[in-house]
Amino acid sequence: MKVRALNLKEEVLKLFTSCNGVVGKMLLVDALQHLGIDHNFESQIDGVLSDILNIEFSSSSLHEVALRWWKELSGSIELSYVRDRVVENYFWSFAAHHEECFGLARMIFAKINVLLTIMDHTYDEHSTIEECRMLNEAAQRWDESAISLLPEYLKRFYTELLRNIKEMGDEMAITGNYEIAYIKKRLQKQFSYYLQEAEWAYQNHKPSFDDKVKLGVMTVAVPTISVCGLVAMGDAMPKEVIEWVFGVPDVVIAGGKIYRLMNDISAFTIRGGKSKGDAPTSVECYMSEHGVTSEVAIAKIESVIEDGWRSMNQARFGNRVLLPAVQRIINFALSSPLYYGGGHDAFRSSSRLRKTMETLFVKPIPI
Repeated sequence: MKVRALNLKEEVLKLFTSCNGVVGKMLLVDALQHLGIDHNFESQIDGVLSDILNIEFSSSSLHEVALRWWKELSGSIELSYVRDRVVENYFWSFAAHHEECFGLARMIFAKINVLLTIMDHTYDEHSTIEECRMLNEAAQRWDESAISLLPEYLKRFYTELLRNIKEMGDEMAITGNYEIAYIKKRLQKQFSYYLQEAEWAYQNHKPSFDDKVKLGVMTVAVPTISVCGLVAMGDAMPKEVIEWVFGVPDVVIAGGKIYRLMNDISAFTIRGGKSKGDAPTSVECYMSEHGVTSEVAIAKIESVIEDGWRSMNQARFGNRVLLPAVQRIINFALSSPLYYGGGHDAFRSSSRLRKTMETLFVKPIPI
């Protein structure tokens, strides 16, 4: 047994020297940490992380790489209203892709979520309607030449958005995955959804409950995140399956409803209504349309959430070829109670995630 263990250790050590490129090295470290055997390779991991960022590290953890990425991004875009939610977003990525072989998918999933968070906050409260329209036009062009359309404070964000998506495409290409166009197209759609919500707020438009939910499914970004997460899985997710998810099938809509409505209940409970600049929540729309109290509206919305869970369960019994993608979408939706259950919002107050994070990453069950 000891001989076999030593032989396996030697094989892993060889991987450190044969592994080429930043992505390959990061995936190797991610796999070792996920398997719980990274303590056997601390010096090698320290060397890899030091090489990646050309600085000295005192710990053998990928979270330092993620934090460095965020520090460089936030420092470059210089948007004072942007909140640090890297840890929460990386944690979210584990809901959909917990297997050690999907380290790249987790990283891309988390980075896309961070970029979406910045976009959402920009459209919600921190840009004029004219600036929102300019940002959307630049996104639809998706070219550096469109920078001239933007106000000064958004130019760096746009540049970083283009750069990061290109880097993701380069990272995926190392593994033979050339489907980055799907991610770009979904992000362009996402910009248009955020603009529509901003237009509603600008016009002081209070949509019907159904219209609010229909757009809310899109602005909560579940369709976009679903596509991005599946594309990043490479060969594990066939192109025809990605095409199916890109078309926003019922299971994706159900997941979007669950996230949007739980988020809205949380927002209404915490703030007692909408914050400045936001479009009205689905709770407010239902109250206004039907002339009922918030308690009645929330009870109705909770029944819609239950219907969403039923739809997701039914999707498991459809086309077997689509089941791997369906299960990923369900995995993602299953994290919604952790973030928004009980009227809480773990993105605004992440202390509620602390114990779960410690159980998973700081004091995991020994293997």
